[in-house]
Amino acid sequence: MLLALLLVADALVPQRQLEATLLEALTAACPRQKITFDADLTRACRAFADAARAGRSPVSGSAAAFYASIESSEPSPIAGVATVESGWRAGRAVEALFPRSCRFDRIGVAAAELPGRGAVVCALSAQHETDLRRIPGIVEELDTVIVSGRLAHDLSQPRLFVTHPTGEVEEIGLTASGGEFSTRVQLRETGEHSLEILAQGPGGPQVAALRRVFAGVKPPSAPPPEVKLAPGLRGVEAAIAQLRASRGLRALRRDPELDEVAEGHCREMARLKTFAHVLPSDGALGDRLRARGYAYASAAENIGLSEEAASAHEAIVGSPAHLANLLDPRHRRLGLGQFRGPTPDGGEGVYLTEVFAAPIVSTPDPAAEVARLVSAERRKRGLPALARDAALDQVAAREVAAAASFGVLKLPDDPAGSALEQRGDLRSAVAEIFVGTAPEDAVRSRNLAEASWKRLGVGAIYASSKTYGAGRLWVVLLYGR
Repeated sequence: MLLALLLVADALVPQRQLEATLLEALTAACPRQKITFDADLTRACRAFADAARAGRSPVSGSAAAFYASIESSEPSPIAGVATVESGWRAGRAVEALFPRSCRFDRIGVAAAELPGRGAVVCALSAQHETDLRRIPGIVEELDTVIVSGRLAHDLSQPRLFVTHPTGEVEEIGLTASGGEFSTRVQLRETGEHSLEILAQGPGGPQVAALRRVFAGVKPPSAPPPEVKLAPGLRGVEAAIAQLRASRGLRALRRDPELDEVAEGHCREMARLKTFAHVLPSDGALGDRLRARGYAYASAAENIGLSEEAASAHEAIVGSPAHLANLLDPRHRRLGLGQFRGPTPDGGEGVYLTEVFAAPIVSTPDPAAEVARLVSAERRKRGLPALARDAALDQVAAREVAAAASFGVLKLPDDPAGSALEQRGDLRSAVAEIFVGTAPEDAVRSRNLAEASWKRLGVGAIYASSKTYGAGRLWVVLLYGR
């Protein structure tokens, strides 16, 4: 009789009792927050616990998050995992496995006995913001899935990114109105597809939903082998280089200025306990680059938050939109920053920021380069050549210098009238002004395609302004006939 009692006492707490104990703890710790049990997160915890019992999965928060990525479309659930000496203690352990910040409204929980003695307990919590129509995780080959839903009230401008089994990242157009969105996605290849809804929020772009869909194949039953990266940012840099090399892309050069921008943003996120691209203190990436006077043609930013920089980067790679930044062929420079500090959920973690940029590279004689490119574009279109005119050059150079000094995209005088005064043989003239990042931008000239123009004057200068940023190329084109 005594033996029977001991066996009952050591038995695993039933699921219903586990949820009741957790609900009681949630009510006490988060009395103002309405929290519901989520079937997908519970199923993920169950899959993790069963895999740990079978020896297919390590007992860790990252392993639990892996199963959440298969079962749920929540973009960033928080995993809490614990082991206990006896199954009956699982109920008490679950009370400590949710964020004390109470910034979540969905939770899942499960436990399983481990071989020998003891049990593993899992809790997965998430702040549910976007209502996504359920997308099946397993579909047939060449199937079509419907992506539709409604954004949270503070989100807008939904965009859909898909990572295909080939590794290609594609943006697919959405029909969006009043926060609601919908489209159909044709799964063209056999294998895993990642579907991500990116939306604009108060803190900049954020992932609203992320769903892994397996077309014609089964999902993995165990987490992938842990990739051992070098510690800290050195490992992240190596992983980025390897990823780009595997796609035939050029390596990125580390840039000390971008490193400082990235680290500064990590520090600010930790100080404010806010995980976002846009902060009230340092603004968006463009604001941070302009504050440093960094001249760039294009720039992008990834942010991650995890127990260490390596796992933060792994989560970044799992996001199609963030992966697109990593694989953008325009990028030339890389900045990395990390900082350990308090997180929004009340814990502690490592903030990681990855900054990518293509710096503006000035040319010794931008006016001559602009004239060459305009002439080349005219030849390509089969249009008559333009004669470079020194008098028109003089007028254009004066006008572009004046406009750049004021920092306003407006011609201060009447360059066309000045041209007609200086060249009595001209019947008409027209002037254009624009700000770009390279001489190649000149081919967007509106008048370039007009066959009747005979002469060309060019003024070009690199200058900085509050409105357009550092080191931009200011150009005035003056056409005459």
